Amino acid sequence: MIKAVLLDIDNTLLDFNKCSELAIKKSFLEHGLSFTNEVFPTFLRRNDILWKNIEKGEYTRELLHKERWNIIFGELGIDYDGIKIEKSFLDNLYDCVVLIDGALEIVKYLSEKYYLCTASNAPNDQQYNRLKIAGIYPYIKKVFTSEALGVNKPLPEFFDKVFENLNGITPSQTVIIGDSLTADVEGGKKYGLNTVWYNHLKLPEPQVKRYDFKADSLLDIKNFL
Repeated sequence: MIKAVLLDIDNTLLDFNKCSELAIKKSFLEHGLSFTNEVFPTFLRRNDILWKNIEKGEYTRELLHKERWNIIFGELGIDYDGIKIEKSFLDNLYDCVVLIDGALEIVKYLSEKYYLCTASNAPNDQQYNRLKIAGIYPYIKKVFTSEALGVNKPLPEFFDKVFENLNGITPSQTVIIGDSLTADVEGGKKYGLNTVWYNHLKLPEPQVKRYDFKADSLLDIKNFL
């Protein structure tokens, strides 16, 4: 019997791609840089690689904040201080909220049936702030972030700390819902959780099915939870 739900935040409840593009455009404008068509795709690709390395324990968030934009600028051939843009980007992202379609409805629905929490690798204060602005926070029992827990999702130690705070609820009584096959689905599955892959980007099926359920829209979740 399912008693708890862990919800990812970025690109599950809140549209990180849209928010990050808005934050980058604003940051570039503040620093007098030209936002070309190559900037955002390069950011997405490089950012994804860095976060995959963080998930594997091969990289740290501290290094990401020091190196991310210098790496991107190096590829784009832009001569500018990446650390300055990183600070502006994080500042502009802090209160940027674009809800995924159905996010508020599914959060209300799940909160009435389960012990509803969020699980995120993004900065702690940023996620609290964005959930509050989005109107989602009142429906969430606990907000778990890797920054606050001191370990990144999907490492087992992340889930160890989560379940220390779930009042005796076990992994088999819990579902994790997220867009990442690695951080959410694979990490949750290895720890014994039930898993839902939110495939909002309509990605191709993995060669080996690792999820228990798949949702192409958030409201699809009502069909099995």
